[in-house]
Amino acid sequence: MKLTILHTNNIILNSNNHYSLIDEIKERNKKTAEETLFLGATDINFSKSNYQNDEKNFLKKLKYDAIAIGEHQFDEGSQGLAKFLKQLDFPVLAANVQIEKDEILNTFEKNGKFLPYLLKESKFGKIGIFGLTPMSTVYDSCPSSDTIFTNPSDRTEFIVKMLKKKEANLIILLSQLGQDENQILAQKFPEIDVIIDRATYKTDKTINKWKKTLMVQTMADFPSIFELELEVDEQGKLLTAQEKYHEVFESVNYG
Repeated sequence: MKLTILHTNNIILNSNNHYSLIDEIKERNKKTAEETLFLGATDINFSKSNYQNDEKNFLKKLKYDAIAIGEHQFDEGSQGLAKFLKQLDFPVLAANVQIEKDEILNTFEKNGKFLPYLLKESKFGKIGIFGLTPMSTVYDSCPSSDTIFTNPSDRTEFIVKMLKKKEANLIILLSQLGQDENQILAQKFPEIDVIIDRATYKTDKTINKWKKTLMVQTMADFPSIFELELEVDEQGKLLTAQEKYHEVFESVNYG
């Protein structure tokens, strides 16, 4: 059976004509794939794009299943992040970010916009998806003191055990941690099947394998939707993986 994962890096769509590409890929894949997910281990930032005055419509058209949250989403504190979350029709996943004591943000946990993980049903079983955010966000950005960042490895251990207990056949990590930390997680937690990493400047090789875990990266500012096609058996074991890209984006410079 086939699972297709569409994913993006730090990029912005450049034309209304391209919004429909994701739906077109999903429709095409219905003929060959059992499931198609659209995920992002990505920062979404409008401050230097043509969409800064139309964020809500832009985000509604993207139709992610889920994204990880990056440090740029904390650049304007809890107020800025709350504004961002209000515009989403999909959840942000941040397993190591605790917002219970943040009075501005904790309502988004209750309404399903800010979650540690997501469990999706598919034809070959349950797919567990979780996200991780760098602890360095505390000093690289401007989060509230009421937003607590916990150790990614400790939270990964907890989340992986929980997802396995909930009978997840496949576990996907959306990570903002970077290659080095993700390699450590892959070695410690072979139960993670796929790690979708943040954009990198180090390599143009998109798929690496660490023990049993596939780690997928994109080049920073490379203008594409990436399409990862996985062959999976009925128990969720990965058999093969290949990736291609659809060049439809313009890059965004955060410098």
